[in-house]
Amino acid sequence: MPKFKLDLTKKTPAQKIALGAAHVTAMTGNAAFPVATRLPTDAAFQAALDDLTAKEADVTAKETALKQARNARNASEAAFDIVLNSRAANCEAAQPTDDAALASTGLPLRPAPTTIGDLPAPGDLRASIGDDAGEIDLAWDPVYGANSYVIESKVHNAPGDWAVVKTVSQSKYTVAGLTSGTFYAFRVRALGPKGEGPWSDEAVKISP
Repeated sequence: MPKFKLDLTKKTPAQKIALGAAHVTAMTGNAAFPVATRLPTDAAFQAALDDLTAKEADVTAKETALKQARNARNASEAAFDIVLNSRAANCEAAQPTDDAALASTGLPLRPAPTTIGDLPAPGDLRASIGDDAGEIDLAWDPVYGANSYVIESKVHNAPGDWAVVKTVSQSKYTVAGLTSGTFYAFRVRALGPKGEGPWSDEAVKISP
């Protein structure tokens, strides 16, 4: 059985770099292990250590840049949401009763309420960027009388059926494990003592 316990599978690249640097320091001038007998050679070991150090630094820099880019994108998205909501409110204030005029704006209209099993469809389903990669936060208006909500998702504008994501008791949920850069569609319906309500309008969002 080996006497060394390296546990490399449990170490991060940064921890392996620190371990390698400590080994180089400890082996410098170590009379118990003459330079000529070391395999791989000191040069080969140092080359591998230097290569891993450079690649780890590159990944760290790119992850930092990606986080900064995501933060900037999220700020721009929040600013856009504000101006779009303001435009919608302005159009509705100008033509509060003319649905045809409102439809001509290119903005989606709220459908007439429908009920199944005495429960209406959840309103105002919202999808926003989550805190981590592959996460999207969902929220919707609570439905009076609902015991729980079923969430479904699918890749937007792609063939395939809707898939159940989760059944939750609150009117919000963070969907995780999504593929970054992919647009997803989501829908929600309420569950109550008399059965299921109709599906909400779809919300579409690109996964970070």
